[in-house]
Amino acid sequence: MSTQEKPLYAFGPFQLDTNARTLMRDGHAVPLEPKTFDLLAVLVENSGRVVSKGELMNDVWVDSFVEDSNLPVSICKLRRALGEVHGERLYIETVPRRGYRFVARVSAAGAASDSFDAGSPIAGVKSNGAAGWAKGTIAVLPFKAIGATGDQYLGLGMADALITRLSNLRQITIRPTSSIRKYDREQDPVVAGRDLRVEWVLEGSVQKSGKRIRVTVQLVSVGDGLSLWAETFDEKFTNIFAVEDSISKHVAAALAPKLSVEERRLLAKRHTENAEAYQEYLKGRYFFEKGTEVGFRKAIGCFEHAIQMDPSFALAYSGLADCYRFLHSHARGPNGLLGEAKAKALEALRLDDSLGEAHASLAHFSLYNWDWSGAEREFKRALELNPNYPAAHQWYSVFLRAMGRFDEAMAETRKAQQLDPLSLSVNTQMGSLLLLARRFDEAIEQLLQVVELDPNYPTSHFFLGVAYETKGMYEEAIREYEQAISLAGADPELTACLAGVYALSGRRTEARMMLDELKQLSVTRQATNYLIALVYTGLGDKEYALASLERGYEKREVDLAALKIEPRFDSLRREPRFEGLLRRLGLSSTK
Repeated sequence: MSTQEKPLYAFGPFQLDTNARTLMRDGHAVPLEPKTFDLLAVLVENSGRVVSKGELMNDVWVDSFVEDSNLPVSICKLRRALGEVHGERLYIETVPRRGYRFVARVSAAGAASDSFDAGSPIAGVKSNGAAGWAKGTIAVLPFKAIGATGDQYLGLGMADALITRLSNLRQITIRPTSSIRKYDREQDPVVAGRDLRVEWVLEGSVQKSGKRIRVTVQLVSVGDGLSLWAETFDEKFTNIFAVEDSISKHVAAALAPKLSVEERRLLAKRHTENAEAYQEYLKGRYFFEKGTEVGFRKAIGCFEHAIQMDPSFALAYSGLADCYRFLHSHARGPNGLLGEAKAKALEALRLDDSLGEAHASLAHFSLYNWDWSGAEREFKRALELNPNYPAAHQWYSVFLRAMGRFDEAMAETRKAQQLDPLSLSVNTQMGSLLLLARRFDEAIEQLLQVVELDPNYPTSHFFLGVAYETKGMYEEAIREYEQAISLAGADPELTACLAGVYALSGRRTEARMMLDELKQLSVTRQATNYLIALVYTGLGDKEYALASLERGYEKREVDLAALKIEPRFDSLRREPRFEGLLRRLGLSSTK
């Protein structure tokens, strides 16, 4: 870096002094490693221009020898220091196959005393300043449950119920239950709101005593910490629906005063009038949100009790459908669970066709059965009914990428990120999408950000391993696969991936031993023929790989939905048998 006198720079809340080598944010120093600071300086000095990877390597690492992979790692650290949330590009934009561009408006001055016009780093997004997010964003924190231990479900249950109601409002962006469940203990609402990047926070407490319930609630501005509205309700538990009605109306009046007739109807909609059935449903949602096999099974019991008390409770049927589907995919349950999931989703829709969650569940079943048009129809219907449902955007993106429609898939994943910006799952999916679109460097950069946010999330390590493998960085891929296995435990998919990269890196004896293990697991359907084909591809045995994929087709394995886009099968794509499989699956680009 040059030592000649250079100007000071300002962008957003930051001031960069390249002479003193300091980065300040709102008067506080932001610590940066020397090379990370140099990288920022080069990007800022070339603001608005694409700086190639070669230029950055030459300017920043001119005095040392490093691998090309060091650049995305440093970009990841820099984005983290600037406060970018995964998927945001407020300051640094990745330009595929070219380099990076600093996109925030930069002002320069000759001395520290000069004034700066920092501008706005977010183009086209209105921000409330203090909260740092678009207007109309709200998080409903789990209500603090006061009293008996057995009533702990009420806190998260009340929050989940209000989130479901408020998600019907098109003028409001509401954080999903999955992003707020970690705030299940007493939490400063302003701190939580800043973490969740929202303008408003709804918080409260709930206490059940016998047949009565007391709910205290307030709506807090994250910008100044002031309470816009607060109220206490003392009611019979059977009046819990009236309490939720009142809370929803007050929030809507504050954040979305002009509601359509349909929005007003949905806001006041009650899915059951049976208080005991509703109590069981709230318990079911509490256990479901734990995201574990034990939690799903407990939730099933609660939802079934709710249905026994009110056989017309459509939302409880939808909850059952989700439980069975998650047990199948997350806990590797038997395929019969998919049939249960479909039956419960269809019953939910028979009772109430306006449930976006049930349409999304039905779309999943169509996807598993290779019914591409049916899956897309149901995903679109789910999002039409509930555009604030981040999981539906995320799942629809999975469908779109399987079809090779990467631009549309990217748009849906970005919508999911906007609704749930800190979700490890959504941000990992963005990395996997970039990977499958063959944008490997961007994928690595994105996945490194997720790893930095939570090093113990195995899925990000898994996809990072795939990205390194497809770039021919086998040692790095092995490291990531092994890390994923250490975090997630023994898993046929991870075993197959590790065996495949062992084969590619020359460790063929180990690969074949692991292949034998997978073949044994395939007898009990714990390992699919698709996974076995991955190992054969790594070994260069195309004939066996194709035969395995054809067996997978005969057994209608779900994995084959990814056959069109999986980069690790690129060596098979010119084989007539491979193209024949794509045609039979309805995934071929040829007629």
